Amino acid sequence: MRILPVKTTIFAALAVAAITVTPYYAIAQGTLAQRISRSPDGAVRLEFASRAGTCGDGRDMIGFRKALFAESFQSIGDWHAPNCIAGPVRVALSVTEGKVTGAKTYVGGAGWARTSERVTDLGTVSPTEASAYFFGLVPQLERLGHKSRVLLPAVLAEAGDVIPQLTSLARDGSRAQETRRQAIQWMGLLGDANVVRTLVAFARSGGAGPVGEDIDEDDTAPGMKGLATAAMAALSFIDGGAGVPALIDLARGGAPAVRSSAVFWLAQTGDPRAIAMLHTVIENGREDERIRAHAIFSLSHGDDIRESEFAYLRDIYPRLGADRLKESVLMGMGEDRSNGSAWLIERASDGRESLKIRKSALFWAGQRELTPTKDLVAFYRGASEPSLKEHALFVLSQRRDDGALNELMRIAGDDSDKRMRSRAMFWLGQKDDPRVTKFIADRVER
Repeated sequence: MRILPVKTTIFAALAVAAITVTPYYAIAQGTLAQRISRSPDGAVRLEFASRAGTCGDGRDMIGFRKALFAESFQSIGDWHAPNCIAGPVRVALSVTEGKVTGAKTYVGGAGWARTSERVTDLGTVSPTEASAYFFGLVPQLERLGHKSRVLLPAVLAEAGDVIPQLTSLARDGSRAQETRRQAIQWMGLLGDANVVRTLVAFARSGGAGPVGEDIDEDDTAPGMKGLATAAMAALSFIDGGAGVPALIDLARGGAPAVRSSAVFWLAQTGDPRAIAMLHTVIENGREDERIRAHAIFSLSHGDDIRESEFAYLRDIYPRLGADRLKESVLMGMGEDRSNGSAWLIERASDGRESLKIRKSALFWAGQRELTPTKDLVAFYRGASEPSLKEHALFVLSQRRDDGALNELMRIAGDDSDKRMRSRAMFWLGQKDDPRVTKFIADRVER
């Protein structure tokens, strides 16, 4: 425990007269819960050792392994935040008449922010006791409307194995769905091969009803909305790829929604076994077309996908047949950092492709920052099919560079096709640019 020195307390009082700090030794000895409940109304602060791999910016951002949390969002996957600094967990509780009415969790940072509330500083407490306290506080935090961060202080404490507590929460039908989802997520982040069986059970049942009700099988980038989806995501988090065999099994059989979600999370692992399974799904002509398309999307949008996988998609493209599958490849090429642009322009120029596919290829080429605008300009000038030319105008209008703007103004002023001049003028009218304003004014004056 940390006792505030008298000089420090006096200095704080002089510096911030509005703040009254009650050091921990003024609170009657007892359990952490008792000490908090006996604290005067105001803020109660405490800190405790965090698990290895925990970091934060001292404000609202907290990171742990593949997870990144903030007040307004949550991200699971590869991330980079240089201002995420390792440090203890710090929690500020709002207490009224012995009851917790609010909680904020921090990691890192130079210290506590100033507040006009009366502050009771409990100092450094046992991480094991803190974890147990915050697990017990979950129902109260739920009632207060806390959602995305309700489990953070409980799971980030350096308190050893908390899988039993997480499993109990995940199975508790009286808990909020979001709390149960978080518990499943943390089972993957903190667990090992021993949690696989439990997660598979959630993946197949959703933990609360039919899997199809938990997962939107048409969602091309499933998040963690349902318990079943959360379980498959958790399987992909487990260290050493321990959850990959289970995900492969889920991708092979079961409801379409389960297989669709499983292939997405397989791609996020980057595991060679997972990639091989995705190839199998993509090439299986008897598989549901939606799942095959989702496997293509997932392969091209996975973590650390190698260039060889984009080459694989380009190679298999001619054999796919169905437009849905081809469109998934075209979308995926937007992620190819090498030669995706040229390949997409080639597909857009290929008269053997359907008009729908050609337009889709051109659109995704335009979405790539790496695609030279001059190639899109050349496509427009070389296209003969009116709807393709009009689509090329739209693609150019989405670009933010001078080359695209200059071409739109050229078309609006000099193109031989009156309809193209009109469409170019329409797209120019959507831009807030002084050059466009002058161009349009000059045209009006003529």
